[in-house]
Amino acid sequence: MDARRSRRGGVERVSAAAIALLLGVSLAACGGGDGGPASAARVHVEPEVNFALPTAADGCSASTALPGGGTHVPIEVSTVAGQVAELVNICISGQGPFPFVLDSGAGQSTIDADLARRLHLPSAGPPTLFSGVNCTGKERPVSVGQWSLEGVGLAPQTLTSATLPQMGGKGEPVGLLGSDVLARFGAVRIDFAGGDLVLPGPQGPPLPSESSYTGPVGPAPAAALTQGAGTTVPVTVSPLPGDVSLSVPVRFEGGPRRSFIVDTGSSQSVVSTSVSQAESLSPTKLAQRQATVCSVITVPLVHSGQWALPGQSLFPQLVGSTDFGTIALGGTQGLLGSDQLKRFGWVVLDYAGGRMVLG
Repeated sequence: MDARRSRRGGVERVSAAAIALLLGVSLAACGGGDGGPASAARVHVEPEVNFALPTAADGCSASTALPGGGTHVPIEVSTVAGQVAELVNICISGQGPFPFVLDSGAGQSTIDADLARRLHLPSAGPPTLFSGVNCTGKERPVSVGQWSLEGVGLAPQTLTSATLPQMGGKGEPVGLLGSDVLARFGAVRIDFAGGDLVLPGPQGPPLPSESSYTGPVGPAPAAALTQGAGTTVPVTVSPLPGDVSLSVPVRFEGGPRRSFIVDTGSSQSVVSTSVSQAESLSPTKLAQRQATVCSVITVPLVHSGQWALPGQSLFPQLVGSTDFGTIALGGTQGLLGSDQLKRFGWVVLDYAGGRMVLG
């Protein structure tokens, strides 16, 4: 699930949630069209899917120390119909565990409004409106004091409380663990193959709220994260108070660089309609139902063709194509989702050093 809402330069940024991609979306990766034009009557629309939640059997203390330093946190890596989601257990004020989506695309971590009320999380400010696709919703900041990630203590901070489609119901996650939390570890490793989140140590202070920077800068990530392997890709880190985002340049068939958010919370990758048209990405006869922050829409799928990061080719696949609306004003033209990242086995997100390392 994606529920990213932040204000950058006076422009409301509504990431994948507002443009379409929540965990409930469905990727019809099992088949592709012939690439020719498809009339609306001939388009096959895939239904939404549900992802597996992490087991609650271990309670709030399933993390373990690693030899040589670092902490191993179990995560649930769920793959359904070509889509991929990672979920972790969070405990708040000694209660839980509660399943949260591991969502690097969420600049601000989010909790389901009903759960926030049940936990009596105090308000941290007045409610505000956010916009989705042909809809609006309401959110409120709340304060969380004592909370943890499978036994790893997390610093007190503000969360966004909101009621979102496919979040908070039976068998659904109840929050998003975003980059505002992950960045305080400096770097993290998401091991899709092993079902692990590896942390190099305890949380530190928030990233300095200065201008964006592009890596690589500073020392390489800890050996516990990369194990001396992987391909390093520069990323741009954009820190604001309580809000952090990662973006990376993507090229289609050697075309111009397009700015994509590195977004583990997007179960499939997506490109803006303007880019898919400019790059002449081949259409299919497939579409999918997708939930936004406050509506459900149908999104067509297109073939990515050959696409690449700096120094690293990506795997050709089907991607969603949709209008990014207001977030395009900030330069975002796509989301690099977990469906693509999983294909590298593991990924290290180095917030402090402005780099991503792919296995």
